[in-house]
Amino acid sequence: MFKKIFFILTLTMLVSTSVSAQLLYKIEGPNAEKPSYIFGSHHLSPISIVEESGVMEYFDQTDQVVGEIDLTQDPMVISMAIQQYMTAPADSTLSVLLKGENLDSLNIQFEKWAPMPGMKLQMLESLKPMVVTTMLAAKMSTEVMPGYDPSNQLDSYFFKTGAKEGKKILALETPEFQGEVLFNKTPLTVQAEALIDMLKNPEKSVETSRHLSEAYQKRDLNAMLEMSKDEDGHPEFMKQILFERNSNWMEKLPAIIDETPSFIVVGALHLAGPEGLLQALSDLGYTLTPVY
Repeated sequence: MFKKIFFILTLTMLVSTSVSAQLLYKIEGPNAEKPSYIFGSHHLSPISIVEESGVMEYFDQTDQVVGEIDLTQDPMVISMAIQQYMTAPADSTLSVLLKGENLDSLNIQFEKWAPMPGMKLQMLESLKPMVVTTMLAAKMSTEVMPGYDPSNQLDSYFFKTGAKEGKKILALETPEFQGEVLFNKTPLTVQAEALIDMLKNPEKSVETSRHLSEAYQKRDLNAMLEMSKDEDGHPEFMKQILFERNSNWMEKLPAIIDETPSFIVVGALHLAGPEGLLQALSDLGYTLTPVY
């Protein structure tokens, strides 16, 4: 269960088995005058992959940037919108949920991976365990993803570049919706188990992040998909964080693609498998062509 939660978080902070090593796909449809493109992002990837992949050539051919949430907004506004979902009930704070554990021992590991020097686990007492796990997952990912800059994220780069160039900006979700899915859907006891496992076995967490990063850098969505199957210990979380959101997005994407040539950027795992976006678009008659 923990490995599944960590796996999703490292991508969230993939396409059918016939698709191999590629992140960018051209979308053509009978009702679309011009093609759109969909790009599988790793939210913790350095933006150097933009130049390495040549993706901007296709970005420039579109008139609109579409993503999970509008990242042209002030980060503080986004944080405030999500904050209400991050706070734990008064009877379910960290110390309550971690009761019976050696908090001093857990804190030693936490301090090694804390987002800021000197931060202690007790300082986050009022936050839900999943919030803390997300912080740690992001920090661990920076150890294995050279060049990642939290102030210059890959998804944000596309949004900010698009806005600067006068492209339309469209979000598939609100920050509030993401906050609900990430922090409210999974029971707090399950969140606590994942946090405990991460702090007791940080080496395992780093190794999982390393394998994911290597697969992404190779543009190997199939490898990421197979890893998700191997580590699927919490299918309900997978359903909520991926499949249900894919289904919601598919209620919007056809009209978006038909009306405006768009550059669509979402987490890479959303592209993958029989319930992924590429398969769903193909089922509706769109032609998906990998762009090498």
